[in-house]
Amino acid sequence: MDAGSADASSADGTGGSTPTQICTSGVYWSGLPGPTMDPGDTCQSCHSTFQIAGTVYPTAHEPTGCIGAAGNRLSVVITGLDGRVQTLSVNSSGNFYSTQKVVFPFHAKVVTPTGERDMTATQSTGDCNYCHSPTGFDGAPGRIMLP
Repeated sequence: MDAGSADASSADGTGGSTPTQICTSGVYWSGLPGPTMDPGDTCQSCHSTFQIAGTVYPTAHEPTGCIGAAGNRLSVVITGLDGRVQTLSVNSSGNFYSTQKVVFPFHAKVVTPTGERDMTATQSTGDCNYCHSPTGFDGAPGRIMLP
């Protein structure tokens, strides 16, 4: 996701090298199943009922399994092609997910009390961590980040 007018497909400043992955929280998933499981991993590979799922992080190159951003006023807002808006809460590991139908393609943004980070393009897959991996895939600059 991008901040303000920055382009989500812009270079990440690594000059083509593999970015260093740093777990900002310093805490990794405990291995226990539940809503806080596997932060940063692809969600729909196991949870096919999720229409939208992913993890929010403080920085772009966080390793899979690292606990992401959390906060009771942090959310991900999804707007489907039909105009329907879903506001998804982000749990203590940084994960968000929804089983409610989404009309693709959709727009997404991360919202905090201090700002928003909007995606610049519509998306046609709800497995957000698939593209928003530690190094980024298919035009994503890395992880879904806080504004």
